[in-house]
Amino acid sequence: MLVLFDVGEPTSLDEDYTEDLKSPDWKTERNVLRALRGLGYPFAVLGVHDDAGLIREMIDRYRPDVIFNMVEQFANSLGNEDRIKSYLELQNIPVTGCGSTGITLCKDKVISKKILSYHDFRVPRFAVQSPGRLIKLPADLTYPLIVKPAREEASQGISLKSVVNTPEDLVNRVCFVHERFEQEALVEEFVEGREIYVSVLGNKRLKCFPAREMTWGSDVPRQARFASYRVKWDEEYCRRWDIANRFLPAKDAPLQRRLETTCKSIYRQLNLNGYARLDMRLTPDGDLVFLEANPNPMLAKDEDFAMSAKKGGLDYPQLIGKIIALAA
Repeated sequence: MLVLFDVGEPTSLDEDYTEDLKSPDWKTERNVLRALRGLGYPFAVLGVHDDAGLIREMIDRYRPDVIFNMVEQFANSLGNEDRIKSYLELQNIPVTGCGSTGITLCKDKVISKKILSYHDFRVPRFAVQSPGRLIKLPADLTYPLIVKPAREEASQGISLKSVVNTPEDLVNRVCFVHERFEQEALVEEFVEGREIYVSVLGNKRLKCFPAREMTWGSDVPRQARFASYRVKWDEEYCRRWDIANRFLPAKDAPLQRRLETTCKSIYRQLNLNGYARLDMRLTPDGDLVFLEANPNPMLAKDEDFAMSAKKGGLDYPQLIGKIIALAA
């Protein structure tokens, strides 16, 4: 087996990652490698930065029967995840995780929402604002709105300022996205409600694990209840505002079943495989609204996907083993 992960600087075929793996930032890699050892898999590792040729050299050297892929960026750009996966698919070796087509569809929030809207799933009403064009909203988009980069992930570019209530604020935020990320701005209706994350595993036969919900302290205003960058990555901020993730309570068993049916259908429409997490909203009226899909979410033991899998009956080594078995 060849295990790939991304690194922030050029590397070599015989790089020693022993010290790197001690860092909290490397918890996913550390957890996965420990699980692979426990499962008895022999493996070689390679940190990928900006030289795809090293991957080919490692393949020629070790002749792996499967590639465990954790590469999410190339040359420090998250926008290259689908490209590096395409390169791996060309090697004719089974690769773990979602395929390049599913990654491409999901990384572009506009495309994924258009596909699902066409298939009658509810998505937020939205408009796309291109750089250099007059900012103009369709009549069915009313304030409050939320402005996001169209092709970023991990809540990049999303803060409390992303929710806008006036034309002036809208223009300022759209211009911010254009200038900072050099891409289209996605302007959506702000959908109030419960934010729920559903982890899905599988290719043809799909398994939905118990859903997790983001909760906010009572002092957090309604228009601040969404997964901003600080909510996702700033633990002190979350403690201050009593923001947490929890499993759905037992009384929500009917909701869990609805989520499973809906999310399995969305997973298939977006051509996902391997594993993914779907972010949904449950409105006060009881509608399920698709927010976005995250192919190949973080696999650290203390992150949502692995925690949901454990709640659903798969301990961490079993989960890693299933992901390998699904490699295509």
